[in-house]
Amino acid sequence: MKIFKIALIFLVFLFSCSKKKEPCEEYSEPYYSSKLVNFSHKDHNTTIKGENITIRKAFKQLITEEQNITPNNGYITLKIHIDKHGNFCNQESYQIDENYQPTFFNNGELIKKIEAISSSLSNWKNDTETKTFYLIRLKIEDGIIKEVF
Repeated sequence: MKIFKIALIFLVFLFSCSKKKEPCEEYSEPYYSSKLVNFSHKDHNTTIKGENITIRKAFKQLITEEQNITPNNGYITLKIHIDKHGNFCNQESYQIDENYQPTFFNNGELIKKIEAISSSLSNWKNDTETKTFYLIRLKIEDGIIKEVF
């Protein structure tokens, strides 16, 4: 019985000392994960208010200003992590040329502008109790941004 009490006290002490994770430090599930589906809501994904229209508006000025992008063709993908409360946590970016090889558009200057815009996006909605992420892709063709999706 004495060993049981000691073990119980040890477990209580162990759990009371464990560090609580901040929302942005939690494990992240993709926005399309079946684990996140909440059937009481008709929308199951992480979204931003206004969805694609909001995202396209955010990048509109950049699209107009950026001409003669080098390399001329490729894709940029942003992976934006959103905490369970709908707040921006961080982002990752991936840049590939038309041959799917890693690259840096405009010697890395373009991604800085894109990340500044995407990190300023607000009004995220997360219908889950889990940190998740949202993908934004930009298609570069003939030296200009042709599409944001």
